[in-house]
Amino acid sequence: MSVFLVTSFAFQPAMRVQVNTPARVSAPVCMSDVSRRAALAGAAAAAFGALPAFAEGEVNYQLKKDYREDAKQMLNNMRTATELTRGEPGMEDIVKKTRSEMNDFVAFYRRQPKVAGMPSFSTLYTAINTLSGHYASYGNKYPVPTKRKERLQQQYKEIDRALARGK
Repeated sequence: MSVFLVTSFAFQPAMRVQVNTPARVSAPVCMSDVSRRAALAGAAAAAFGALPAFAEGEVNYQLKKDYREDAKQMLNNMRTATELTRGEPGMEDIVKKTRSEMNDFVAFYRRQPKVAGMPSFSTLYTAINTLSGHYASYGNKYPVPTKRKERLQQQYKEIDRALARGK
């Protein structure tokens, strides 16, 4: 009988023991869950009364988790950032919000195989890299040069066509 016990343990998977196990286990995060930032913004809006312009401005830079809507919104915000000229009021703030949205967009959608294979996504990803690289190299205050702006505008047209075809 002892031989049977020894051989049966040989085919068992190795046990893993976690030394620093947290005392409490958090619930899994769902796409429909409200983020902490959104909950705090909602509480602040209820407590102090949100200004319509502020609420609308924040919504324009947050993902809705619907690719078509998010891609169109991302494209509009990138066009706005591309068209900014030197010394324009609010330029740095617009660029910061657009850069943040570009990071969120790529981080969320490149993990989804159905979206990542779409022509609109690959072209949008290229445009995001171009614009993001520009601001990483030159900073948020320097406008997009004419040559780069022309290339980006061509990519924006391709993205519009692909989104219109549903691709």
